[in-house]
Amino acid sequence: MTQKSSGLPENVHIIPLGHEIDRAVKPLLKTKADRVHLLAIPPDADMDPVMREKQENYTQKVTDLLKKEKIPVQFHAADMFDIRDVMKKVSWIIVQEKNQRNNVYVNMSACGRKTSFAVTIAAMFHEVGAYYVAADGYATGKNSGKEADHGMSIVKSGNIEMLQQFRIMRPDDTNLAFLAELYRRKIRGTPDMKSEDIINLFHRMNLHGFEVRPEDEKGLERSRLRRSLLNRINRTYIESLENQRYIEKTRVGKEFIVRISESGSYIACVSGLIE
Repeated sequence: MTQKSSGLPENVHIIPLGHEIDRAVKPLLKTKADRVHLLAIPPDADMDPVMREKQENYTQKVTDLLKKEKIPVQFHAADMFDIRDVMKKVSWIIVQEKNQRNNVYVNMSACGRKTSFAVTIAAMFHEVGAYYVAADGYATGKNSGKEADHGMSIVKSGNIEMLQQFRIMRPDDTNLAFLAELYRRKIRGTPDMKSEDIINLFHRMNLHGFEVRPEDEKGLERSRLRRSLLNRINRTYIESLENQRYIEKTRVGKEFIVRISESGSYIACVSGLIE
């Protein structure tokens, strides 16, 4: 992540890119943009070679035009057809930039519909601006020859419409970190977390009440502490995530095992905690 050269907040734009040029570039000619994060498929994407080359051409043209305007561009490879991958990448960038106190704006109109949905959710989740760039025409029919210079949409004005911010109910920071860890385990192929795993996770996170682990105690005190921590985990964390259907819990004797659900995986990806 590029560091800012002054103590002032920067205006940073995130642009997931499909077959567009004008919709990515024109708005930034009218408003101050200090940096751009450009997301597109990687050069070695496993897809039809003709379509891959076509997208590379759009990516290069947008990059060159922005650099011509002295706007630094940082490229991020992403699977633009995978909602969760796009959510992960965009959310990670948003969190890093917000941590530097920068102003973040997400262009949700320079990509396909599926990607547009993913980036809009990410912007709403992290309460940053999402904007739409209206087209004045399209490179179809008699205008099809203009696609090489404009992309699929022809934009003259470059006016943007800021989307109305809708607040998304999100788990608290601890449960977000919990879901992120469950998701990491899922993609590693070891999705289950047992009671002791959760205690150790919260101990590493230095949560209040988890400074001492049961294994650090002896005899009756060990048993008493373990029971107390498991009750706290269930009441304070597991219960709310279960009610929201972000996790699935099963009991095995006195133990319980937790794994992330499909909807929980989406929340983990949009958390901004998955690099």
